[in-house]
Amino acid sequence: MRTELHTTYVLHRRAYRESSLLLECISAEYGRVGIVARGAARGRRRGGESMQAFQKYAAAWSGRSDLHTLTKLEAVGKALSLSGLRLFSGFYVNELTMRLTTRHDPSPDLFKVYEHALLSLSVSEAAIEPILRRFEKDLLEACGYGLQLSVDATTGEEIDPSGRYHYVLEHGPMRLTDEAAGIDIGGATLIGLANNTDLIPLQLSEAKKLMRFVLHHYIGDRPLASRSLFRSTSAATHAAE
Repeated sequence: MRTELHTTYVLHRRAYRESSLLLECISAEYGRVGIVARGAARGRRRGGESMQAFQKYAAAWSGRSDLHTLTKLEAVGKALSLSGLRLFSGFYVNELTMRLTTRHDPSPDLFKVYEHALLSLSVSEAAIEPILRRFEKDLLEACGYGLQLSVDATTGEEIDPSGRYHYVLEHGPMRLTDEAAGIDIGGATLIGLANNTDLIPLQLSEAKKLMRFVLHHYIGDRPLASRSLFRSTSAATHAAE
């Protein structure tokens, strides 16, 4: 298989064999793809040294195996400027995308969710935590794990903004009772998440607990390396740790 140029971002890169790089990229047309950039680790491929995260590329590759060979790479515009907590958040976005996706599963919606998160993080005045909560919710949706947030999973009634619920994995919110399993969350938080409206600090805290609860179910016990970056700075306590 030899592709034409496609818009991609680099999710992860590492050394591969003696002089190459193994890139995990995301593309709207092909989903996540593994691409070997031969000679790039030594700068032998033009532009090889600039295969960085948060930069949009037009890329082409060839090969029929699970790993393809990069044949062309062109930067599209300038790399997004992320620093401090925004940079750590970008790493989190990349790592979570890697952990929730498999190779060769095309999803234009997933690509849009990913790119929207990066562009939002690049806006210096935008609050980080709401961006990450929306990204997590939309990423789950794009991967086929969408959350039921609008109605009671047991009765089918609309969520009461003044009510308290248990969110049960792969089922949804149910009115809070002593017998119910799951995580405790307010109706107003569920409605805010569903409608992408602004959440007050208490609701943001509830939303983070809900997302961590759900994500743990899908990505397992292996820790996210990007969370360690958040924990390394005291200012990151309420971000995406």
